[in-house]
Amino acid sequence: MKTPSNMSLLNAQVVASTSGDEHHPCFISTLAPYCFKKSVLYLPLDFVKSNGLMNRKCEMVLKDEAKRCWSVWLGNIGHHFGITRGWTKFRVENGLRVGNAYKFELIKNGEIPIAQFHCKYSGKVAKREEQ
Repeated sequence: MKTPSNMSLLNAQVVASTSGDEHHPCFISTLAPYCFKKSVLYLPLDFVKSNGLMNRKCEMVLKDEAKRCWSVWLGNIGHHFGITRGWTKFRVENGLRVGNAYKFELIKNGEIPIAQFHCKYSGKVAKREEQ
C-alpha cells in the first residue's frame, strides 16, 4: 500500500517529545510546507490521543507570544487531526514561515482548550529541553 504524500510531511513534522514543561503537555516541531498550502496545522496523533482531543470538533484559543488570543477550530482532517480554521490568519499575522521551529503547549484542556504557540522557537532551546 502506498503512503499518501501528506503522510511523509506529517511524520517529518514531529521532531521532539510530547512531554511538557510545568506539567503542561507540549511538543516541539517545525512548520512544513503543507501548513501553508493546505491552511491547516496537523497535531501529532500521540499528542492528540494522550490529551483526549481526538474525537473533538471544537473551538480552541491559541495564544501567541505577545499574549494575543486567536479563535481556531480543531477537528479531523481525513486520517489526521489538527487546527482546521483560523490557522491561516494566525500564521500570517505572526509572520510564520516554512521551516520555523515552534513549541505548542496545551495550557488548559477544558470545554474550550487553550494552547500557547511559541513562534520561531529556537533550536538551541529545543535541544536543551530534550536533555
